[in-house]
Amino acid sequence: MSFNSETKGRVFAPGYFLADPENCERRTRQMSASKGVSSNYGTKYIPMGTIYPANDSTAEGIIYEDVDVTNGDMPGSVVISGTIIESRLPAAIVAAAKTALTAKGFKFITEPTVTRPY
Repeated sequence: MSFNSETKGRVFAPGYFLADPENCERRTRQMSASKGVSSNYGTKYIPMGTIYPANDSTAEGIIYEDVDVTNGDMPGSVVISGTIIESRLPAAIVAAAKTALTAKGFKFITEPTVTRPY
């Protein structure tokens, strides 16, 4: 379920942090409402780009799009392999999580390479 944040300047397409959205793999996982962030309007959501289930050595993937958990646990899409642009993640990824995700087939880059024809 896609959720657009009311925070000014923070509306991105799902998978904004992916360098190559067509060549990633996603799975549906249950999102815990306890991991939600409260907004100014009384809603709770888990931001896109959050490490799932936690930003530590238990990391399995990265949440593909914002998930509204205002009314409890909800299913959400989790990227389980792909190329990630680290600077586009909402929080810095810790070394243990990066190691765990790299072992699962993730590749991390700092910025995408842009090639323009002349």
